[in-house]
Order: sequence, then structure tokens, then C-alpha cells
Amino acid sequence: MVAGAGGVVFNADGAVLLLRHVNGTWVFPKGHIEPGEGPLQTALREVEEEAGVVARCDDTHLSWTTSYRNPRGEHRTITWFRMRTDADAPVLRERLFPDGAFLPPDEALQRLSFDEDRRLLERLLANGSEPSR
Repeated sequence: MVAGAGGVVFNADGAVLLLRHVNGTWVFPKGHIEPGEGPLQTALREVEEEAGVVARCDDTHLSWTTSYRNPRGEHRTITWFRMRTDADAPVLRERLFPDGAFLPPDEALQRLSFDEDRRLLERLLANGSEPSR
């Protein structure tokens, strides 16, 4: 199993940050946990690297987890954090992510490519959602 972490980032208008991978899929920013990093540090770093957005996590003790098998057959488990930013648009610097945007939640739910990401966003939007601890 390969562990990773990422952020579901909301801006001041309540829009959600999504990135389009070069393969055409729309996703949240995430990546591998580097040696010496914790999941939150990874999530914050990946949001900044992939989207050019400085984000913050108001409740560092809340996280959500998704699991999937990637195209290479690796089982991935991602720890997600709800984040906020003052940014209005991503600053894309990586070839892997040529496009991105802050979208209203309903539009983000339609655009996300993977069911586990849609379920994650629905959980974060729902009042009283139960995070994994």
C-alpha cells in the first residue's frame, strides 16, 4: 500500500479547487508522503506544488481517508484535509496539471472524475459528516 495525502481546498467564496491531470481526469491535489513528513505537511506541500496555492487547515485533527487502485496496480490510501485559501485561481506550474479552477461545489461534483473523490466532497459538504481520525 502506498500512502499519500491531499487537500480539499475551499476559497473565500466556497468554491472548491480541482486540477485537470494531463490524462484528462479532474482531481484534488495530492501526492506521496515524503520521508520525515506527516500527512498534513504532505497535503499542504502538494497543494502548493501542484496548484500554486497557499492553503491552511483550520482543524488539523480532522481527516478523511480514501482508497483506490491506480493504473499501475498500486493500492493507494490517501489522507485528506479540509483546507481554506485566500486564492481565487490556481497558479499552475507542473506539466502533469495543465488546467485547474475553483468551482462551485455542485459543478465540482459533476467535474470530478472518480467516485471516491465525489463521495469525499459530499462528505465534507454535509453537516455532521464523520471524519476518520
